[in-house]
Amino acid sequence: MKISLYQKYSFIPVFILLLLAFAGCQQKTSISGQFDNCQQDYFVLYQLSPDELLPMDTVLLIKGYFSHSIQNDQIGAYLMQFSDTAFIPFIADAGEKLTFSGDINNLQGGYDIQGSEETDLLLTNNRKLDTLYMETRKLSNEFVKYASGDYSDSAIAALDSMYYVYFNAHKEYLTGFIRSHPDKLASLFAFYQTLGNNAFFSMKEDSHLLREIVPSLSARYPDNVYVNDIKIKLEKE
Repeated sequence: MKISLYQKYSFIPVFILLLLAFAGCQQKTSISGQFDNCQQDYFVLYQLSPDELLPMDTVLLIKGYFSHSIQNDQIGAYLMQFSDTAFIPFIADAGEKLTFSGDINNLQGGYDIQGSEETDLLLTNNRKLDTLYMETRKLSNEFVKYASGDYSDSAIAALDSMYYVYFNAHKEYLTGFIRSHPDKLASLFAFYQTLGNNAFFSMKEDSHLLREIVPSLSARYPDNVYVNDIKIKLEKE
C-alpha cells in the first residue's frame, strides 16, 4: 500500500499542536516593573530552595524597566539580585502578576510590590526588620563611642541591655505574626529572620511554633517543597 507524502508527515502538525497545548497548560508567574535611578543592565533571578539559592535567569533592564515570566507549578520564593548589597526577595504563586517599583539606589529605604498577598506580608516583616536594623545601628555607634571613651561600665551595660529590649520586642512581634498567619509561607520566612548573625528563633528551642502552623500550611499548600522540608526537619527533632 502506498503512503502519500501528506500521510507520512500529517502527524507533525498534530504533534506540534500537542506541544503548544502542553506549553499553554504550564503555569507561570508574570513579573514586571520600573526602577528609578537604575544604571544596571540586568539583574539575576534566583529561586530560594530550602537549602540554597538556585540561579534561574538573567533578566534584562531597559532604562529600569523589565518584564519576565517564571515557569512554576506551585508557590515559591525568589530573589532579584542587582548587586552584592541590592536585592529584593518575594513570594509568587502560579498565575500571579507581580509589579515592582522603587529606587534602585535605596532599596532598603523602600520599594513596593503589588500582586501577591504572601509577598505583601513578607514585605511588611522585612520593613519592620529594616527599622530594627536602623535602631540597633544607632546603639552600635553609641556603644563604640562609649567603649572608646571614659564611660562607666554601667552606661555600656545599659546600651547592651537596650539592644536585647529591641531584639526581644521584634521576636515577640514575629511570634504574633506567625500565630496570626498559620497558613502563610511568609510565616516560615518570619521564623528564619535574623538580626545580623543573631537568629530570633532556633529549631531546637522554638520548634513548637512551627508545629503549631504546619497543619494549616499543609492544608493550604500540600506537597509544597518548603512545607515538606519543615516536616522533615521537625521529624528529626
